[in-house]
Amino acid sequence: MNVLRSCAKVPSFKRVIVTSSMTSVAFNGKPLAPDVLVDESWFSDPVFCEKSSYGICFQRR
Repeated sequence: MNVLRSCAKVPSFKRVIVTSSMTSVAFNGKPLAPDVLVDESWFSDPVFCEKSSYGICFQRR
């Protein structure tokens, strides 16, 4: 998070690319709002992945 905060302070930064670990927390059925902090408690729920349209993402891990 410190890196992202530092990047946010630099006007020349236009984007940050997050790889790999984003999918480990993205698919859990919890609502993702702008004020939500995503951390290790957000790990993907295998049951949710299997029941949702995101199942194919889960299978490729």
